[in-house]
Amino acid sequence: MAKTTVTDQQEEQRISQLLSSDKRFKDQTDNLYYQALKLISDNIRAFYARYASSKGLTADVVRERVTHWDLDQFMHAIDLLMNGDQSSADLKKRLKLTKYQVAGGNHADAVAAVIGATIAVTTDKVQRSSRQHLANDYVSEQKYQQVIASKHLTWTLPRTQNAQITPAIGHAVDGSDWSDRLWVRSDDMVADVQKVVRDSLSGGLDQDQLEKLLHFGTTGMVTKGIQAAGETEMWMVDRLIRTESARVVDKATMDSFKNRRVKRIDIVTEPDACEKCRELAAQGPFSLSECPDLPWHPNCRCKKREYVEEPAPI
Repeated sequence: MAKTTVTDQQEEQRISQLLSSDKRFKDQTDNLYYQALKLISDNIRAFYARYASSKGLTADVVRERVTHWDLDQFMHAIDLLMNGDQSSADLKKRLKLTKYQVAGGNHADAVAAVIGATIAVTTDKVQRSSRQHLANDYVSEQKYQQVIASKHLTWTLPRTQNAQITPAIGHAVDGSDWSDRLWVRSDDMVADVQKVVRDSLSGGLDQDQLEKLLHFGTTGMVTKGIQAAGETEMWMVDRLIRTESARVVDKATMDSFKNRRVKRIDIVTEPDACEKCRELAAQGPFSLSECPDLPWHPNCRCKKREYVEEPAPI
């Protein structure tokens, strides 16, 4: 007979807590990007109202050179989103490119620059909040492992917010290229939204076409327009951060196991685990040195726990 330092039910509660945290943070991140898309929508409506005639917005007008009004709209969009915040190096680089784009282009380039700047500023906010989220998850798992190690009679799930990001925690959180990959997803989102808008503008745009382009509805249910164009990469951003959270939780777990000199490890699967993870868990227990890193795949929320074998009956 074998036992572990926590029960199956307790470990499953911890996984459920992490899944709930994933959902809350996804909602927070999605909301930031939806706000960005709606700001883009407002700018396109203002652009249409400025340059469209009674017959709509013609392709010839779209190709005309930028005006001071275009430049003012661009700067206003940035100021509204930045709200006095400091820019990261990644954001500065992208804003510099969009400023070149709007300064030397036509009306369509000005709209594209607003799209690029708006999404980039939003991603800068997402990057900062994601780093804090990952730090919270790392510290939360440390506390969870400390409760297990202390063998307290009263067992509680940890709750951590606004954890101080010390150098050690920063090293754990920044120990992969997730931030670079987040910016790649952001750039892809910019390209997707710019394409659908440019395609709409290139042949001219009437009022009905404008409404279809800028229509917002239930998440995942709008098949065309700027919402649909943005949602694909929003999903990829959510998956990236969830996967990185699982990575930092696994690092906190393994750090604790090494400090406690744990010898053998079991893998506990999340609810509705895939066949790949169930097969991996069935191969346990693993030695500390041979236990595979988690997550086993993107979006994985499986965890590790100490395996303790009971003494044989006398």
